[in-house]
Amino acid sequence: MTLWDEVCDLMEDGDVAGLAVRMAELDDAGRREVATELPGYLKRVRRELEPWEGLDDLAEPMRVAGVGSLGGVTAVVSWLNRRDLAASRWNTFTDTEALLEVISVRPGEWQADLAARLALRLRNRRSPEAPLVLALLRRTGVTPPEHDPLVVAWVAVPPTAAQLRKDPLLGALLPRIFEAQGVGRALLDERGSPLISPSWLGALAVLTSEGRVSRKILLDGCVNRFLRGGDALDLRFFVRLHELLEPTYAEVEARSRDYLRLLPVAPGPVAELSLKHLRRLDRLDLADVTEALEGLLFRAEGGLVRAGLTWLDQIVRQAPERTDELAPALASALGHEAYAVQERAVRLAVKHVRHLTPLGAETLRAVLTTLPPDLGRQLAEAIGGEAEPEEEPEVFTPPELTVPEPPGPLPALPASVAEFENTAWLSTWQAAESWLASFARFAAEDREALRTALARHARHAPGLYKHHEWYSVSDWFTAMAAELVTPGADPGPSAPEVSGWWTLAQDLSVAFQTREEDGRPSPDDLPVGTRGYVNPSFTDSIGPDGLNPGSRYDDIGSDDGGSGPVVDGAGPGGVESGGDGSVVEEAREFRNVLSVARGVPVMGRSLSSIIGNGWRQQASRKPRPDRLPDVGRVSVPHRVLLRRCAEVLAALKAGRLPPVLLATPTHDTGHLDPAEFLTRMEAVEATGAEPLLADFQQALLRLPRTAAPEIVARAARLTSKAGRRAARWLADGPADPETGVRWKYTEDMREHYFDEREPRGAFRGSMIEQLRIAPTGLTLVDELLGEVSGARWGNHGGYLEWWPSFLPSHRDAVAAHYLPHLTHSWERPMVQPAHVEMLAAADGPAGDATALLLAFFLARPHPDEGVRLLLRMAARGDLPVVALGRQLALLTTRTEAKLPHATAGLEQAARQGAHWEVWAVIRAALPHLLPKAGERPAPGVTDLVTLGATVAQWAGARGEIPEVTAVAGRKSSSRFARECRRLRDLLVRP
Repeated sequence: MTLWDEVCDLMEDGDVAGLAVRMAELDDAGRREVATELPGYLKRVRRELEPWEGLDDLAEPMRVAGVGSLGGVTAVVSWLNRRDLAASRWNTFTDTEALLEVISVRPGEWQADLAARLALRLRNRRSPEAPLVLALLRRTGVTPPEHDPLVVAWVAVPPTAAQLRKDPLLGALLPRIFEAQGVGRALLDERGSPLISPSWLGALAVLTSEGRVSRKILLDGCVNRFLRGGDALDLRFFVRLHELLEPTYAEVEARSRDYLRLLPVAPGPVAELSLKHLRRLDRLDLADVTEALEGLLFRAEGGLVRAGLTWLDQIVRQAPERTDELAPALASALGHEAYAVQERAVRLAVKHVRHLTPLGAETLRAVLTTLPPDLGRQLAEAIGGEAEPEEEPEVFTPPELTVPEPPGPLPALPASVAEFENTAWLSTWQAAESWLASFARFAAEDREALRTALARHARHAPGLYKHHEWYSVSDWFTAMAAELVTPGADPGPSAPEVSGWWTLAQDLSVAFQTREEDGRPSPDDLPVGTRGYVNPSFTDSIGPDGLNPGSRYDDIGSDDGGSGPVVDGAGPGGVESGGDGSVVEEAREFRNVLSVARGVPVMGRSLSSIIGNGWRQQASRKPRPDRLPDVGRVSVPHRVLLRRCAEVLAALKAGRLPPVLLATPTHDTGHLDPAEFLTRMEAVEATGAEPLLADFQQALLRLPRTAAPEIVARAARLTSKAGRRAARWLADGPADPETGVRWKYTEDMREHYFDEREPRGAFRGSMIEQLRIAPTGLTLVDELLGEVSGARWGNHGGYLEWWPSFLPSHRDAVAAHYLPHLTHSWERPMVQPAHVEMLAAADGPAGDATALLLAFFLARPHPDEGVRLLLRMAARGDLPVVALGRQLALLTTRTEAKLPHATAGLEQAARQGAHWEVWAVIRAALPHLLPKAGERPAPGVTDLVTLGATVAQWAGARGEIPEVTAVAGRKSSSRFARECRRLRDLLVRP
């Protein structure tokens, strides 16, 4: 075996340590032999790989071989920096010790040259050569080159005090941390406790206390770094180091001019520490202080300016003769945007006015007009001049609300088969209802002409029959056309195919990847282990017993319909004998994923058991003879729609399809005219038949909430069982369900309800829709008014735009069905303003569910659509103002919805005539939004209170709000407190 063969074997075995030993033993001739063969070997390996593949396990051995064999330093540097030998984004090199071993046999000058050249090739703290460079610099003792990424790489690994004490690079690199770009960001998360180890702050604190590191170097370094500039994040570490050192009086005094220079321009934390230490001194040059104060009091940060005013007060008390010199600085504070700062500045001006000369007083008078009228009056009384006059209240006359046009009638049904043939059957819900009614009519009146007209639709049926469930109305219409053209053409549903391991495998392979940037999951990810995270699209598919039916993993199982055994209770087994190579490959991939999934908890259960349970569920499913999706696989309104289609198809097959359908609406809200309904019922009774059950119940739900006496009397003359039921419905009116919204939240991967337990930390809020009705004995009615499917996976959320037409007299019930689809990902159906607009035009009580829909669209970045919906309901007198205020408050405090957006929308609505309604909404919202004692108002609350005071004045509102009165009574001069007082005074005025 030649030397090259031996080296090849070691590389291909991945024996990096053994290769390093062998390369270190080589003489010059042996190195030349390996160096000659190595480039060609690399080319051959690259040719055998796909373009997207990397060298993986060969990269490190080849690096060691190259460093151990190439003669010149330049060649070694180039070899180590080859792109095809670079570490992948998921892997890092662990060959530092092996590289050091082969480098150690080279001459000292060669090693020093290599260390310096590699150091200059570093680009950032994640450069793969950083550990090798630092080790070489420590070993060779060469002076590190001036290179910022080298310093950043040095600080990237926090040391203990013992490690830093012995580090040969300490003396050379420590002063550079205050100069090198990127050090502050690299040390961003360092904490200021010396007890934390390993950490730079902790190690430097220990070494400074021992005298190993000079306090002067560190303090001068921090102050010079502050003077160099940068944002607060860049300087955070140096602020913490500075404060950890606790500068003495003498140390602060020696640097006082630098601290004074920092006050006007440094980031807030730096300016704060400078001001804190300067206020300890009593021998400052007042001219320097005056100049620094003028810059400090011009800053935007209210806290800093208030602290500066306190220092100004201290200086004036010590040297009253300098008051005029400080007047420009005080004038800067008087012009500040924050009311609390202006108020504090006015108090100081009034307090020290006796020390001002006429010239100093004139400096302050120049800013009188920038002050709020109340503060301006106080200052003018002390120094003279005229303050800004009180702003006259806005004279506003809201316009009248425009009542929307009443709903119009639907177009007449086609008068002939020819007209019917040319209609689009699924362009809208109205078109679909027209097609269904016309199909029943012409199937009785002119079946042969209808067969001819529908022949082209029937051609699509053979492919349709392969599916064991039909989710689309188009599929059902196609099946009806095919049955009419060729009776008995449907062979019936076959057993469901169970497939889909590949989709699951792909999702799980992504699910278990850790984000490289910070090693933490994104806000939308759910942690399941130390390093793995499960994609939300997967957790959304998990039900109480396993994978939800109808999810994207719905067909996981075996190619023989689920007859194969389950391996380890987690997935399909024995599938290789199925004969389908792709299925076999998917099955192998599926089991590989499960081997990773076992033992990983998801929502408190083993991921592999969830997958296994889901597979068993799918494998045991039997096809329904009517091809209706199982309960729970689609939203309730969607399944009711499909049930009506299935009922018509079944009646057609059985030869009992009635010539008229009862539920066809007559108005564009989905309502059915009672007189037309009775005409249809009378026609059905005349034939001696009973109406189709789903059709009859849908017709009842489309009737108006009240009927005229003559309609009730006419209905009482119906004699069939369905007729008597219809008569009772018209006489008594529809039963209203109980609707509501219950809020829950997820905290530490556990779900809780707000009404049972308040959150104790970070949480994600969501709503649970509530819909209940006492059983009526009518299955379809009980389903639509008595349950909501909160699921959002699979086929849930289908035909959202049709739902209001199913329940035109129960808008809050439709709103409850909509809520699960209100906030959703881009890949799923989502409620749109047009859907809610149909509810605004509908009838029936509007409660929390409807209010939450309105609140959602009001709290969007562009609330125009929400404003339009609010105005429409306000004009009709249907706006649930109390519920809207409550849900708007809960939505903006428990989700990511923004209150300022809603406030802007409410102001728009008030200015367009809904001022009374907007005031009622704000009145209901404020008790849920106002902060408790000791808390600050959330963003946007102050603006809402301001709008409330304005709109209350427009509406002439009266009546105390106890929560507002409580806030108004607190000792505070903030804008929030002042607006609460203004609102309180408006509401309690006589």
